[in-house]
Amino acid sequence: MRLIGPDGATTAVFDPEDATLAIERAGTTLVTPSELAVEKLSRQLHGVDWTDADVSVGDAAEIEETYEMPKGKARERSHRAVERTITYDHPDAMGVVEVALRVAAEGVAVRYRVTGEAMQRHTGDETTFSLPRDAVSWLIPFDEAHEASARQQPIVETAGEYCPPGLFRVDDQWLLLAEAGADGDYAASRLVAGESEMTFGVPETQMNAHFPLETPWRVAVVGDLTTVVESTLVTDLVGAAEIDDDWVEPGRVAWSWWSESSSPDDFDRQREYVDYAADRGWEYVLVDAGWPRRRDEVPDLIDYANERGVDIVLWSHWTDLNTETKREERLSAWADWGAAGIKVDFMDHDDQGRMQFYDQLAEDAAEYELLVNFHGSVVPTGLQRRYPHVMTYEGVMGAEYYKWSTVTPEHNCTLPFTRNVVGPMDYTPVTFSAEAAQTTPGHELALSVVFESPLQHFADSIDEYGARPEAEGFLEAVPAAWDETRFVGGHPGVEATVARRDGDEWFLGSITAGPQRIVTVDCSFLGSGDAAASDEWSAHVVRDETGGVLESEEWTVTGQEALDIVVPENGGFAARFTR
Repeated sequence: MRLIGPDGATTAVFDPEDATLAIERAGTTLVTPSELAVEKLSRQLHGVDWTDADVSVGDAAEIEETYEMPKGKARERSHRAVERTITYDHPDAMGVVEVALRVAAEGVAVRYRVTGEAMQRHTGDETTFSLPRDAVSWLIPFDEAHEASARQQPIVETAGEYCPPGLFRVDDQWLLLAEAGADGDYAASRLVAGESEMTFGVPETQMNAHFPLETPWRVAVVGDLTTVVESTLVTDLVGAAEIDDDWVEPGRVAWSWWSESSSPDDFDRQREYVDYAADRGWEYVLVDAGWPRRRDEVPDLIDYANERGVDIVLWSHWTDLNTETKREERLSAWADWGAAGIKVDFMDHDDQGRMQFYDQLAEDAAEYELLVNFHGSVVPTGLQRRYPHVMTYEGVMGAEYYKWSTVTPEHNCTLPFTRNVVGPMDYTPVTFSAEAAQTTPGHELALSVVFESPLQHFADSIDEYGARPEAEGFLEAVPAAWDETRFVGGHPGVEATVARRDGDEWFLGSITAGPQRIVTVDCSFLGSGDAAASDEWSAHVVRDETGGVLESEEWTVTGQEALDIVVPENGGFAARFTR
């Protein structure tokens, strides 16, 4: 059975009798025939041999939907796909196993639905995708905080466990393996590498299967690097929000902990951050770990901020919110004080129990109209569509690592092709004062565009930003949510140039790793929407100058032109385009 996507280039080849799946794109086989988890789920949950099951293949159903998000890489999104359901029905089983196979223009997704009676325990589906042995991988070694750097290596040398998503090059095509919709009904996955295959493994604990059980989607984004970077497939696969999101506001966040770790309980200093945010038009200030020592003064701080048009986000350890009683007591109090949201930290686990905590907190926070930043977290799997007030996740080695080690330029130049594809990323960018940094100020400033997070925490001190007027002016203008995202150029670990549109303005960030070079920016993205390719735009570019300082330049460009910009070693630049 061949299921061809809407663009005609992506094909899923499924053998119902053997329950194997292969994936092809533009004549290249990216996933060779791989046995799906029908047998394992049948044995675990029904205790039967799936080979004796009756197999039926449903008709192909066309899926076409549009939806809106208050945040992310695009506010208006569309999803077109073709889906078929294959049902395995055994006469001795108390239910059936269904395989939902969906093919979109940008990739293929598969998940299982198992019906039954009572509650059963199981250890996951362990869906495995086999890749050609000459594939090259970019994989992040697994740890429960999901805070490591990707390694580029041949797939045949990748034995071990890795954080999703995983990126692979097969000939001239690219494949990103991820999951969508992992919630408290399941556990979050890690990629377990074999000889040349990747298995969606789960923690070594049993899960409770409440029937009907629907597993997370196992997702393969396929195409060129533009397809990968711009993909919203992971979010597309998750159901629509069930809560009102009119109160959800993305924004930039002033944050003192990175540069002044003892400052969260210094409310005079926090007021200075509030004043700075108000002057810059930034929407939020995060008061991080330490504030509970001055709990009684928090309402006054929030009032001070609100009077100046700034909202406050409060930090919390997850164990302060891990029961219904704790959540009701604390969330209601913080909402009464006027807090806009919470940063919840140190979950650092992927099992079903911890995933249930994510769901419970998201649902309870919505009742009090509190935004949520999950820090010390799993990698997102699209649930920000179901819970639009869940603004961002960490699940990344971010700028906080400068406090005890370093973050390499190669790491930064890989994230737009891997971790940031599948969801928002609380990297906390733009750290000019990091002593261990290998990057230039232009590189750091560009991260405000290259990295997407609807709560964009700018990590350095307000004094460091104030000392760099070129950067300060750019950060005053750059938004934290986007109408459109375009991949302009680059390669994992080498360069990432990304353009994002907000209303009638475009912002662009470009970062590099390695020697000085000329980055050529194809400006054709300026000819999208209601703009003609020949329209003139003013390009305000902030880039590195000799001596580690930033300089600003203005050019007039059209969508028919390209900009050539000299970038120093491990450098970058940021640009704003206006008409």
